[in-house]
Amino acid sequence: MNTNSNSPTHPTKRRTRTITAVAGIATVAILTTTGCSGNVVHNYRTFQSALDRGASCSELHDQRARFDDEDTLTKIDRDLDRIGCTSPDATRKD
Repeated sequence: MNTNSNSPTHPTKRRTRTITAVAGIATVAILTTTGCSGNVVHNYRTFQSALDRGASCSELHDQRARFDDEDTLTKIDRDLDRIGCTSPDATRKD
């Protein structure tokens, strides 16, 4: 008779729990990064990330429109000028 109260969990049960946990984490990640634009935190790093990945002038100007802070806008404007994005219709020159 097995009197061990700490018997190991069946492998299938452990696998199911792991898959459920991963699915839950993935769902939370998806829900926090999608949805309405108001849910996304916009800061200079998000703009810089788009700049670094080669976003178009149009996309970069759309992102610029989400900012109010004068210091951040100054940095963004400097970056836009540096790559030739003087307007949303411009073409990057970097």
